[in-house]
Amino acid sequence: MTIIFDLGGVLVHLDWDKVCAPLARLSDLSYDAVRREVQNGPIVESSMLGDLTPQEFHKALCVKIHVDIPFDRFIDLWNGLLSANEDMTPLVEELASAHQLALASNTDAIHFLYAQQHFDVLRAFNRCFLSYEMGLIKPDPAYFHRVLDGLQTEPKDCVFIDDKPENVHSAEKIGIRALVFESVDRLKADLDAFL
Repeated sequence: MTIIFDLGGVLVHLDWDKVCAPLARLSDLSYDAVRREVQNGPIVESSMLGDLTPQEFHKALCVKIHVDIPFDRFIDLWNGLLSANEDMTPLVEELASAHQLALASNTDAIHFLYAQQHFDVLRAFNRCFLSYEMGLIKPDPAYFHRVLDGLQTEPKDCVFIDDKPENVHSAEKIGIRALVFESVDRLKADLDAFL
């Protein structure tokens, strides 16, 4: 069995306020206006699709939200979104001993580099399918077809775990068994029924 994990909201915590609040303080726009752009707005989506380099992303987003900060400072703020979900590590390590693990994430180059450097849980993964490398983002069914092709496996031999119901439903439509992540304890119970 191959178990495919989402990254943000599952393996690592996402705290949008930690990005949006400092950026909003630097902007003449409202907090809500900044958050609309920062939390997966069109520029962020372009970065996750790999259409923008980190430098281009920094420039475009800062122009859009009226913020003038250097690249290094922006990177620090942008990475403030991510923090370890320590409760997941023992479960992932246990699953890795018996199953192939893959990562399937809508992410950008900045966040993934930070995740590799700071979250040991990623060492358990055999393969990583990253939106910015693939030019595809979930819930596009083509994303999941690319993952299956890369793994050279059948949908029925996979379990996909994501915190967003729309991504789970998309995976299910092509035959992948999928779970909406709510908590570690709930995930353990759900996986017991699948594996």
